[in-house]
Order: sequence, then structure tokens, then C-alpha cells
Amino acid sequence: MPPTRTPLAPAAPPAVDLTAAQAHVLAGQTASPSYAGYNVGQYIELVGPLDAGALEEAVGRTLDEAPWLRFSVTSAGGRFRQAPVPARPPVRRLPRLDTSGAADPVAAAVDLVRGQLACPPRLELLIDPVRPEVVPDLAGAVLVTTGPRHHLLVQYFHQLVVDGYGVALLSRRIAERYSALVGGAPVAPSPFAPVSVLADAERAYTASAAHAADLAAWQERYADLPDPVWPAGRTAPAGDTALRRTVPLDPADGVVVAAAARAAGVTWGEAVVAATAAHLADRTGAREATLALFATARTAPGTLRVPGTALNVLPVRVPVGAGDTFRTLLGRAAAELTFLRGHQRVRGEELARTLWPALPGTRVPGPLVNLRPFESELDFAGTRGHVVSLASGPVDDLSVSASSHPDGRLRLDFDANPALYDAASLAQYADGCAAALVALAREPDRAARALVRGLATGTAGHPGGGRPDAGGPGVGSPSGGPGRRPGGPEHDTETGALPLLPSAHRLRAAHTAVERLHESVLLRVPAGLRAAPLRQALAALARRHPALRLALRRTEGIWTQEIRPAVSAPAVTDPGTLRRIGVAGRTGAERDGLVSEAARAAAAALDPGTATVLRAVWFDAGPREPGRLLLLGHQLSVDDVTWQLLGEELSALYGEFAHGEHGADEGLPPAGGLAAWAARLTSEAQSTARISELPHWSALAAGGAGRAWAATEGGHRLVTALTLPAGDGHPLDALLLTALTRLAAGRPRLHDGTGLLVDLELPRPGAAPRTAGRLTSAHLVRLPLDAAGRTGSGDPGPTYRRVARDLAAVPDHGQGLDQLRHLNPQTAARLSNLPGCAIRYRRRTAARAAGADGWGPAPAPEWRALDVPGASLPLTGPLELVADTEALPDGGTSVTLRWRWSDLLFGPAEARRLAEEATRTVRALLPGRPEPAREHPCP
Repeated sequence: MPPTRTPLAPAAPPAVDLTAAQAHVLAGQTASPSYAGYNVGQYIELVGPLDAGALEEAVGRTLDEAPWLRFSVTSAGGRFRQAPVPARPPVRRLPRLDTSGAADPVAAAVDLVRGQLACPPRLELLIDPVRPEVVPDLAGAVLVTTGPRHHLLVQYFHQLVVDGYGVALLSRRIAERYSALVGGAPVAPSPFAPVSVLADAERAYTASAAHAADLAAWQERYADLPDPVWPAGRTAPAGDTALRRTVPLDPADGVVVAAAARAAGVTWGEAVVAATAAHLADRTGAREATLALFATARTAPGTLRVPGTALNVLPVRVPVGAGDTFRTLLGRAAAELTFLRGHQRVRGEELARTLWPALPGTRVPGPLVNLRPFESELDFAGTRGHVVSLASGPVDDLSVSASSHPDGRLRLDFDANPALYDAASLAQYADGCAAALVALAREPDRAARALVRGLATGTAGHPGGGRPDAGGPGVGSPSGGPGRRPGGPEHDTETGALPLLPSAHRLRAAHTAVERLHESVLLRVPAGLRAAPLRQALAALARRHPALRLALRRTEGIWTQEIRPAVSAPAVTDPGTLRRIGVAGRTGAERDGLVSEAARAAAAALDPGTATVLRAVWFDAGPREPGRLLLLGHQLSVDDVTWQLLGEELSALYGEFAHGEHGADEGLPPAGGLAAWAARLTSEAQSTARISELPHWSALAAGGAGRAWAATEGGHRLVTALTLPAGDGHPLDALLLTALTRLAAGRPRLHDGTGLLVDLELPRPGAAPRTAGRLTSAHLVRLPLDAAGRTGSGDPGPTYRRVARDLAAVPDHGQGLDQLRHLNPQTAARLSNLPGCAIRYRRRTAARAAGADGWGPAPAPEWRALDVPGASLPLTGPLELVADTEALPDGGTSVTLRWRWSDLLFGPAEARRLAEEATRTVRALLPGRPEPAREHPCP
């Protein structure tokens, strides 16, 4: 037993950028915080004498040599970085278990470790933690005694910290250190290079001409894009666990495979790829198999010495013609792997987005293939250490991992998604694929398809035979570990193409730039918020609400929309979604200036083409003063009801995440249903009831094209306010349109000579789903001008009654016009001549008042800082009026009127007079004559 080592003073390397592979894993983990599938593990079976104290020393010292394996993630500067955290105390202990009394000690040992791998990392302790020194251990080991002179060194890691190649480096170093300690020999200096070597190499490569050349090479090779094929015919979200079937080829079969590969001038790796392709082609009937191959992506100097995460997944295409022999397929596989190795630093996620943009997820298509050339046998001072993989990461369909033993034996581990396979179907696939490998190697000059088909129909025998894995974390039944939800991780169940909603059609028809169009709210939030749980709560909102993951594609004027999976949605994965600005000690004017500046920056960051549709800015006033939270969303993704939903859910989600609990959304009402709503509207547009409304709208189209006003980006903005008393029976829309009708009568600049044309956008109907999105409806109405209004005198009552009658005559409150105009090709042609320029009127419901938890809207004067140029569509008529309503405790309604007058038609003083006159008209129609309207010019 060696002496106990002297503790080293902990020293942490500086923070560095995440590698691209780490960023990909973090995006997936953030998208599903309770998902445990990124936990991977293996055990080293040690049969022979073992000094447990020396092994503990070797494991601890090895982990100390790679301090970057224990880190926190910081989000300063709008990007994630890893800040290593030294272990406290620096002496690491190796936990020990004993299962030697169990009926199957090895299976019992693996079952005990299963709970460790079934636990997802606590993101609130990992990302911007309150106590940076307290972070989850994402790498560790356990020593299990399974019998006399028989032990398992079980190692567990999260893919955020290390990949399979990095695990092999650590295992080799542990064996080296152990052997030196037991033998009394000096320990060689650490062979490791820091993780910054990987990050620096990636950054240099991405900015180089080599990256552009590699990407172009991939695009050229896949110019004739092969159709993706999947063994199960489809994919499903990866669960926490995977079914496993292990097929060990006996030594004689391993020799046959090696000999066939050697004769073709390749290795057993190419043989596995070629046989997997032939088996997949036979099973699916495809003429070409596309596989997803793991690549180390470590070609830059020093990167092969880094225990870290650089893993990449890249496509391999192998055509399998009817007459192609195994020897031919070996040559194709070798050529593909040679190409892949020469261009392996291009990220697979980038290729997936570029080559297969319509596929869900962020990886290239096809079953996963993992060729493991790492040592399967290690020397622990004369005791043989046999390496057995337990879990290799997420599996959305099927993966095969192949490793070779020193004696030439091959081991094939097939992992399958339990949502797509059961034990029997996995066994059929795995045993068939292994049998195909051996049979093809025995007869490399026979037509491969025919030979594999013969195996499938039972005209040829199978080798050895597979067996279910002896149990292991990430392997086994789909039930998951203790305390997990049925069904595994928190999936985003609503992804893929989304038909354009009417609101999107309205933006498309505007023929203007839409990138920065947005709406925003400013919330009052409790003092002492923390960034990490706030970021988690925002990500949870995006998982719940598909509109916050909405991407817009425009191709030659054609618009399409896609709901991104959470793993690739910026609102879930981009650290820039939330920005923190300290405002403690700032004056009110200074804070207003910071809010205004932040709102402009957030709007500039929007990009619906990449699904960047949500931005948040937290104005931190310190631990004793309430702060502010700016939420800004693209107009395609939000309306007034959206902000109410998000505000309520955000406070609840933050409260849960701040206390370190997972599954925070379980207590909230279900959200989603955006795709079903879009389908419902399209269906309604074809219905007889909806088409029967066509004469009403056709008559409006026949009334003339309307007047063409010059468009303006600006306008005179001001605010008036009034109160509707409790019990007042006057609908607000009729009141305001009455005021506008009287206002327009004597002012030709407000009408087209045939009447007052108004474009009304009203809140979403009650049948709309409980989800984010712009689900409002819009329609046109032409109101007769009020002759009495020319002088501003006379009783407005008759005008009000006529306007109310005209609004009541609109079919189904106008909800059908959007559907007939945009969602039914036949009726759309009949309505193509609808007038396009009008007074724009929109009624909204204001955010609810603050609740007991301290979350609620900020005071109204502060909202003026949110006025950002370019937030709204250009003003194509004389006026835009937005009416924000808020229920009062006494039953009345507070109404804030936001006016925007064309600065090409009106001067600022005239605009103010007209707004006041219109507000006085509304007051004249109300009982009790409330106080005069308050007018607030907007900056």
C-alpha cells in the first residue's frame, strides 16, 4: 500500500470557450434538463491481485491532472465558456461497493451503478452557479468487488466533459499510474494537454480557408443528396436508456473478417461499415445506405492528448447495387472513410443543417456506427483489465459499436431506442447484421445483396449468436431510473413544418423587411433573482411553446415555417437569449436609457430565419430592490395573450428552478397545439359555413381599391388614457370607431372618399389554444362618414348606433376573412382586390397586475423606453391606433390609447389635437363623464 499522497493546492486553469462538441451536448441537455442520456460509462474488469489503495491514488491523481473535467459554465459576453473548478478537498476518494454475495455479482454491480447514470446534471449548479465552487461532478469512478480477486472499476462521465477517445486516454493513464505505484517506479509526466488546445484549434480552423474548403468538399460529395434511410423506418426522441444486444464474434469468425479486410487492403473497421451498409440496404430496400459515423475530429497538433469532448458525427454513403460484391463494398467504404478522415473537422451539425435542412434534430441521418480502435485490454501491474462499454450516449434509432480484442475477436454492441424496438426486434436486427458481416467475409466475391437476403430468409446460418447485455446504465428497459417521468426526457413534442398562420400571411403581404418586427413587455421582478434559474425558466418556456422555436424560410418570395426541435432552438440553447445589466445605484433617467438601449440591441439580434425570435434582458437592481425584465419577441411568435401566458409561467418556472427542482412545468396547464390550430384554420377555410361569408367580403372588394397613402417608417406617437365605468354596455371597438368616423368626416386625409376604411386586428378567439404565437384575427370594415362630425358638433349617439350596427353585421366577428383570403386558394382569388391601405386599429389586453410573488408589469411610464424604430410595419395609411385594455378592481376598464399619426400628412400639434378630439368623443358617449383624457407624447 503506497503512502497517502500529499494534497496539492488546487489551481484552476483559466476559463476557455466550449468546444463545438460541448456546445452541442449542452444545447441538448439544456433542451431537456431532466434527460440522462448524455451520461456514458464503462467498466474495467480486473481479474487478479489488486491494491485498492494504489488504485484510488491512481484514479485521483489522474483526474487531478485533468482539472478541466470539473467546471462551471459561465454565460458572460453572450456565449458559454467553461471555468474549471478545483476539487475540494483535492484528495479524491474512490467509493467502494461489494456485490460478491449476489447471485450474479457483475449484473448486481452494474445495477447499482445504474442509478448514477440515471441522474441528469443539475444545470442550476452547472450554469452560472451561485456558489462557483459547488458544481456537479460530471466524471468519476466506483470500485466494485464482485468476488475474490475480481473487481470492476466502473467509470462514469457526462459527454459534456469527455468523449470516448478522452475516456480511453484517462483509462490508459490510470493503468500507467497504478502500475508505477505498485511497482515502485517513478511516474512519467502527465501526457495530457489542456482542453484549451481543443478550443483554440477549433476557433482557428473555423476562421480558416480550410473550413470553407472542407465544407465545399462535403457539399460537392453530397450534391446528389441520398434519401435518408432508417432501420426502423423513422426516428423518435432518444430516451434516457437504450436497449442493448451484444454479439461477440468467436475468434474463428474474427479471423475470417480480418482476413477478408486484409485481402482488400483495409481494416476490420471498413468491414463493419460495409456489412452494416449491405444489411441496411437489404432491410430497407434502399439502393444506397447512409450511415452516421463517429469521428474523433482531432487532427490539429496536441489535440490527441486532450481528455475532453471533440466527438463529431459525420455521414458515410455506401451505394449497394444488385451485383456489388463485398470486396466492392469494402473499397467504397475505404474511400468514404478516407474522405471523412480528411474532412472530419466540419461539424456534423453544420452538415445536417446544410444538406438535410428538412430533417428534425441536428445530426446527419442514418444508424450510428462507432468504430472503437481504443485499447480493450489494459495492464494494471500484471493484472489484466478488460474494458466493457456500458452506455455510449443518445440513440434516436439504432447504433452499432465495434471493438477488437488483442486476439482478433470482435465485439458488436447494438443499442436501440426502446420507443422503436423491443428486445425481440433488436435481437433480430443485431444477429442478422453480425451474421451478414461473417457471411460476407467468408464469400467476398458473391453478390452482397443476394447473400444478405439469403441470410434473412433462413437459407444461411448465423454466427455465435447475440445476448442481451449483462445490464448497464443506459442499457435495458425503457422505464428509466428511479424518480424519472414515464417516457424519459422532457421532449418537445411539436416540431417540423408549420403551415403559415394568417398573421404570417399578413406580414408576407406587407412586402417589407420583417426581421426586426417585434413586440415587448417590461416586467417588474423580485429582488435578488439569479441568472441560471432565470435562463432555465426561459428555456422551459421555449420547450413548452413551439412559437418560441419558430423559424421562417423565404425562397424566391415563398414563405415556409418550421418549428425547431428544442436542441437547435436559440431560445433554449443560445446564452445570448438572456442578458444581464446591473442597474443598482442608477438614477431613473439612467435606467430608462439602459432599457431603451437594451431594447434596440435585443431587436437587432432577432433573426426569424434562424428561429431567434425571443430575447430577454434582466436589469438587476441588486438583492434589495426589485429589478426589471424586458421580454422581446418577434411578431410572428407573440401577441398580447402570449405575454400574459409567458409572464405567469415564467414566475412559476423560475420559482421551481431557483430551488433546484426538475419537472417545474408539471404543475402548469398544458401548452402547445400550434400545429393543430393551423390545421384547424385551414380546414375551416374550406368549410361551407366559411365560404358562405364570401359575398360579404366580395362586396367590400368591389367597393374600390382604396386610396394609396405614402408609407412612412416614423410617425407622431402619443398616448391618451380613459376609463370605462363598471357596467357600461358600450363595446370599446364601437366607441373608438365612432370617434374616428366623426373625426374623418371633415378631414379628407383620413378617408378615401367612399367611407372610413379600417383594418381591425382583434385578440385571438376563445377557441385558440393555450400557447404562444400571433393568433389574432384581422378584417376590414368600411364605415359611412358622419356628416355631423365635420363641425365636431352634434350628438355622437346616432353615429355610435350606426357603427355598432355595422360591426355587428360582420360575419363571425371578422374571423373568416383571414381564412378566405389566405388559406383557401379558390376564395383567395376572389378577394385579391381588397383595398390595402386603411386606418389600422388593434385592441389588446394589457399584462396583468403584479401578483403576490412580485412578478408583474412595470409602471406604465417606464414602458416608453421600449419604443424602438422598426418595431412595427411601416405606416401605410393616415393613422394607427392601438387600444390596450386592463380590468380595474371596481369592475371598470382602463384604456390606454396609443396613437401613431402619419408624419407625411399631419404635424405634431395637429396630431395631438385630433387624438384629444377623438378621446373627447368617446367620453361624450360614456355615462358619468369621466375625467379628461391624459395625453403623453411618446419620445
